[in-house]
Amino acid sequence: MSKGKNRFLLALPGAFGPAGGLEMYDRLIIKGFQQIARERGGACETLVLLDEDKHFDARYLDPAAPKLRAFAGSRPRFSASTLERLALFKPDLVVFGHVHFSPLALAARALRPTVKQWFLTYGIDVWRRLNRVERVAIRTAQSTLSISDYTRTQLCKHNGVPTSAVQLLPCALDPFWAADYAGKTGLPAPDPARPLLLTVARLADSERYKGIDQVIRALPALAKTIPGIRYAIVGTGTDRTRLEQVARDCGVSDHVEFRGRVSSADLAAAYAESSLFVMPSAKEGFGIVFLEAALFGKPSIGGNHGGTPEVIADGETGRLVTYDDVEGFATVCAEMLADPDRLALMGQRARARLDERFTDATFVQTLRQLVVHQLDR
Repeated sequence: MSKGKNRFLLALPGAFGPAGGLEMYDRLIIKGFQQIARERGGACETLVLLDEDKHFDARYLDPAAPKLRAFAGSRPRFSASTLERLALFKPDLVVFGHVHFSPLALAARALRPTVKQWFLTYGIDVWRRLNRVERVAIRTAQSTLSISDYTRTQLCKHNGVPTSAVQLLPCALDPFWAADYAGKTGLPAPDPARPLLLTVARLADSERYKGIDQVIRALPALAKTIPGIRYAIVGTGTDRTRLEQVARDCGVSDHVEFRGRVSSADLAAAYAESSLFVMPSAKEGFGIVFLEAALFGKPSIGGNHGGTPEVIADGETGRLVTYDDVEGFATVCAEMLADPDRLALMGQRARARLDERFTDATFVQTLRQLVVHQLDR
């Protein structure tokens, strides 16, 4: 295949709709591929299954690139359009944004067998034995990109995929959100007398593994030594009612603030106001929220599971705990809050690690190297 002037077709689940780690990652994928296409004199088209046109954010889009196409959740129209663009746009590379698109990928391969295919993998979506169609699609793709080494290991372990066939493309912080709020004046500061623990997460029944229950259950012990302690939960979902009941049952409702879905400005204010970010998740594929906390110089407590240890350097930028060890979480949290100087140093190191490893520039550079390696041979 000749160098340069490559055509990329991206078939993604979502990017600009309700906020989440997958959506943020896919926004960076769109932005990165459009930039690389422009650099190489090529073109990039994007199809997004779950989004609507009103969701698109022009800051992430190259004005010279073709308009994105949204399908508002219509899988038949999304699949038909993907195959149509495969035939008419004639891409060199098709990127499928989820393993659930495997049947579509196999149909695309039957239509144009010489077109290279990549898959994006995130976390629990591939921490299992895939079904037969998914295994065939992943095994025959030219490459699979993984957000963490843990996800890569689990995918390969359960599905007989060679490690060499899965490349790492870690998450990065949203560059526009970071530019809007990094170093911004007027944001609230932590109150040493009323330290604030913060979690930002989707409160879904299917995501109880985030560890919010454990934080709430640790509050009675923490409140004995830190009477002013508060816990703010940003996010909404079907599990909120149950979590509110957990807080009542533990007698800590006065210490817990359910803030719901908030604006970007209010999210930044919550990070700035917090003393410590906490999410002792058992199944995190990566944890972009840890990067968001680091932008504001906040250390984190995360679960010593999944991809989280690749984001939090234990003892340096935060601490890692066992998901179901409520007592252990309370002890670690109390120790960190009791040493403000150490807490501040950890936050500074978290910010430095963010700037070194998890920026948009680093993300695009890694993606560029993968494109060169795969397409310029």
